[in-house]
Amino acid sequence: MLRTRVRAGAVAGLLASLVFAALFSGLQSFELFIDAWAPRFGEPTRVALRVPYGPRIVQGQRAPGSHVAYEHARTVIAPGTVLSESSDDHRAAYAYEAVRRPPRASRIVAVAVIDFTLALLLSTYLRRFGQNRVKLLRTQIGVFSLMLALMVVVKAILLFTSVPEFWVPIAAVPLWIALSFDRRTAFLVNVVLAFLASSLLRFDLVILTVILVRGMAATLLFLDKKRPRQMLAAGALAGLFSCGLYVAIAVVFEGRFDVFADLARGGDSLLVANFGGGVVGGLTAVLLRDPAERLLGAVSRDKLLDLTDLEHPLLQKMALEAPGSWEHARAMANLAEASAAAIGADALLTRVGAYYHDLGKTVQPMYFVENLAHGEPSPHEELDPDVSADAIMAHVVLGTKVLREGGIPEPVVEFAYTHHGTQLVEYFWHRCQAAGNPKGLGEAHFRYPGMKPQTKETAILMLVDSIEAASRTIDPPERERFEEMIQRIVFTKLRAGQLDDSGLTLADLHTLIDRMGATLVNMYHHRIRYPWQSRPPAQHWTTPPPPGTVPAPQLPPPPRDEPR
Repeated sequence: MLRTRVRAGAVAGLLASLVFAALFSGLQSFELFIDAWAPRFGEPTRVALRVPYGPRIVQGQRAPGSHVAYEHARTVIAPGTVLSESSDDHRAAYAYEAVRRPPRASRIVAVAVIDFTLALLLSTYLRRFGQNRVKLLRTQIGVFSLMLALMVVVKAILLFTSVPEFWVPIAAVPLWIALSFDRRTAFLVNVVLAFLASSLLRFDLVILTVILVRGMAATLLFLDKKRPRQMLAAGALAGLFSCGLYVAIAVVFEGRFDVFADLARGGDSLLVANFGGGVVGGLTAVLLRDPAERLLGAVSRDKLLDLTDLEHPLLQKMALEAPGSWEHARAMANLAEASAAAIGADALLTRVGAYYHDLGKTVQPMYFVENLAHGEPSPHEELDPDVSADAIMAHVVLGTKVLREGGIPEPVVEFAYTHHGTQLVEYFWHRCQAAGNPKGLGEAHFRYPGMKPQTKETAILMLVDSIEAASRTIDPPERERFEEMIQRIVFTKLRAGQLDDSGLTLADLHTLIDRMGATLVNMYHHRIRYPWQSRPPAQHWTTPPPPGTVPAPQLPPPPRDEPR
């Protein structure tokens, strides 16, 4: 049985959201159940105490015309600090913790409902509106896992350090999503993360706004996926954006903001924390890029470049055991890469997929005509049509097995079991019908056991697989004839429903037809004949000449006029 990648359904999305909400809700409030961590006056604190940003009454001060005085403040008590009743900050932190402890069941349930709602909205978007790669169950589990792992880091920073909360590297996850998939998905993940992070501080509006804008800025400023190290620069620039935003917010709430006084605070500076949080987010994204991409079910560009090495053992195996199929794959790779680049798909992934998609033909290479020597009889002449079809279709299953056993990443393996989709092996099906179908077989017996292409890249390879083979029959190699052939193949795949799940649009298909036609013309262009190619063929003696004689040469017939 061929095992393919699984898409997330409604039930899977619901279960994933419930699990995520349960785990994150526990993370949000687990410290409230530890009595030893509760603050007590006259004793050192075990963890950091943080009071969210907001107005606070100040004793001994009154604004003109007012009965009480208050100021906007953010309170942070470092771990190990001995609480004193004479300190306003210590009393505020103690009072805040007293309200939270012990946690009430209704409050925990309310927090869980919020977390579940956010997770379910994200899962629904990924399943219904995301690009095809984020609809995979593996990918969605990876997204939730990364979000939860980052929240664990954020919680640890808030509990065990006294640094300002703006240092949290939230932008790392949106950058990983943008690198592996697309920016729209990264934006939505960033929104959910901003709410989750702010919920750890009672939905602090300032931290929510800063994280939201910093993540969006980092995603927008990450311009070149081919250079992942640019994520560091994107994070740093996003940090500058958040600095400016924080100053504006502070002026709105407090009426002023002293930049120099804030910077003079050194490690406690909020501006430094805003900028540093962007830098740390970008640095985290760069350093942990490989494990993050593996968790998301994606494959890094460095790994793809390694797989293009023609000395790779699996490619060497194909070149030796199925040389005709290997040459076909190499020709496909050039055409597929150019086509993918034309519509903004992943050109490198498409090239790698072209290299490895037919590896299953190395198991029984003689069943494929491209691997037969000139004049060598085909083994299909001695086989029943259904047996021949089984032998042909087996290369999809065998190729998938060989690639997985060889440690090839699943996004590349996907090309092996999607490049024929669920198409009918028409030649042998018609041959079976012509023979009267003595075994009473149906079309299902002659259909490939794979799945329809789920991405633009795999759909391009399906088209190129047929187009490259058919292009060898076009003579003369004129653009109009190439485009007619390409259109016929594209329409055939559309009519058969093979491109329904690929995400290709009509605009994409129009661009592909145009680019493939131009590429094929360049591949098969004519060249001027060399002078020796226009000379008459060399003369050959029919019988040995007698000794001492020079027989008259047999002149060849006059050459035929060559077409211009």
